[in-house]
Amino acid sequence: MRQLDADPVIRARDTAFRLLTRREHSRAELHNKLTARGYDRDIVDNLLASLAAEDLVSDHRYAQALVSHRVSTGYGPHRIMMELKDKGVAPEIIDQTLLSSEVDWDELLRAQHNRKFGVSKAGSFKEWARRAQYLDRRGFSTDTIRRVMGSWDHATLARDDSDVDINA
Repeated sequence: MRQLDADPVIRARDTAFRLLTRREHSRAELHNKLTARGYDRDIVDNLLASLAAEDLVSDHRYAQALVSHRVSTGYGPHRIMMELKDKGVAPEIIDQTLLSSEVDWDELLRAQHNRKFGVSKAGSFKEWARRAQYLDRRGFSTDTIRRVMGSWDHATLARDDSDVDINA
């Protein structure tokens, strides 16, 4: 039997399985993708309920996978939170996942800074601000940025003519 002639419930389930074999999806993300493909909302809602009951779709598992991936690529908690929220993950799941990830955000910021800019401190306010904005866009809080990089006043006082390791 051709797929076009198949029952829409079976086609929706097959489509959901194809999407889930590529990567984890949040429940809301999978709902949006299936309805965008023309499946009836009632069919999609029933399908997602059965997939959740079978533990084939899980917002917890999706959040853990996304946090793990984003941390490994140097993103901060604010960026990760925003991305999870955009994908329809509940705020309590987001908070729980970020807390259970046990990431040292200061160390991650330091590593990201050193990867992008090296270990030298910024030589001017403009350079310091450029670095801080980069880290802010990566999802790190202003407090974390200042704690690791220091404020501009602190950076100018601690700076000498040689390169200074930001880890110091």
